[in-house]
Amino acid sequence: MFLLIVFVRGGPNPGETDAHADTDPATAISHGQFRLAEQQTAVPNPPGYPLLTAPLVLALRPLVGSPRWCDDKPIPAALRNFGAAFFRRVLDPCASRTPAHPGYPIWYRSQAVLSVLGWIVLLVGAVLLLGAAGAGGGVGEMVLVGALLALPATTDAVAQSFHPQDLMSVGFSAAACAQGLRRRWAAAGILFGLALLCKQFALLAFIPALALAPDWRGRLRLVAGTGLVGALGVLPFYLADPTATTHALSATYVEGAGVIKTPTVIGLLGVGEYRKLVLARDLPLVLAVVITALAWWRARADLRRPAAFVGLVLACLAARLVFEVSLWNYYFLAVGALLLMLDLAWRRPPWRAALWIVATRYGVEWLGPRAPSWVTALAFLSAALGAMVVGLRALRAPAPLVASPSPRSTEGATPAAAGVA
Repeated sequence: MFLLIVFVRGGPNPGETDAHADTDPATAISHGQFRLAEQQTAVPNPPGYPLLTAPLVLALRPLVGSPRWCDDKPIPAALRNFGAAFFRRVLDPCASRTPAHPGYPIWYRSQAVLSVLGWIVLLVGAVLLLGAAGAGGGVGEMVLVGALLALPATTDAVAQSFHPQDLMSVGFSAAACAQGLRRRWAAAGILFGLALLCKQFALLAFIPALALAPDWRGRLRLVAGTGLVGALGVLPFYLADPTATTHALSATYVEGAGVIKTPTVIGLLGVGEYRKLVLARDLPLVLAVVITALAWWRARADLRRPAAFVGLVLACLAARLVFEVSLWNYYFLAVGALLLMLDLAWRRPPWRAALWIVATRYGVEWLGPRAPSWVTALAFLSAALGAMVVGLRALRAPAPLVASPSPRSTEGATPAAAGVA
């Protein structure tokens, strides 16, 4: 169903996305060329997604090994002034292929089809977290699967910007939080390590997990598992090319960019892109630490309630949107998915999550090209703060009453969750 939705949307656009920053490194890794893989990482991303897909590229190379694919979408308006010849040469329309000039394969015969793995990881992680919250099985899981299919940001991350690593990062983070609720700290650390290898913003979910751990032994296992997996994943690339690896991991590396105004609060600042990115990456971490510290100090016992913990994770992930430097649809993925999980963990219809998802995807995005930049920035900020408020309110909200939970819903749950049941 996920691939069908991507197909209906025309498939991933290979010319206006970050696709080749993922697929070219995966090809290089499949050939054992770690240095080339880091040099081809054109955007500051960790190596997790290429590492996870490289074995499949190696095994299925004749079928889906191509790092590039053709595209039959109309010529983008931004490229029409350059002429059709430029478009055909760079983006290689499928319709222009001939036996003499076969060009690139269609997207579902290339590495683009492997992006479905990102959605599978997201789905499994979300289901695990729902189960750890005591709401797994039955209608809740069915609604969650359907909601994650309908969530526009999931297919936006593939069809528009090609960021399946974001899907994986959210999925691994959700699975790690599920293990944290079940007090399996080493497993949670391993999963957080995988999440961080896919995308750096997983650190925003890792911070609340530290507060959830009951003692220093649990926190040590959590940190050790995360650090071990992260180090093992990064070390081969760092040894091959320390400079390129450092740039990729920094999440702030830009080359040759001056002052660019974008419709967010940080994006409208009249400073260089590097300084904006430093603010956009560091300030959410500071805010997440402050929020988590206050929650741990004032409502430490409440964090053991699954819904309260999911709410805290939601608030910390929403901090990223508060300070985001630009506006892309896939940025709504993590917060939208956590809002769905929070509503379903409370066993209530996810109308609140649906309202936020629709308002951001079709309201804020609609404002972008039609309203002044400051109006769009305020709307984006309001959406981010609204999600933070929803998450923080879950910290002190009364626990939901459950009449007769299934055995599966409480198996392995935390003492607090089992007590509620």
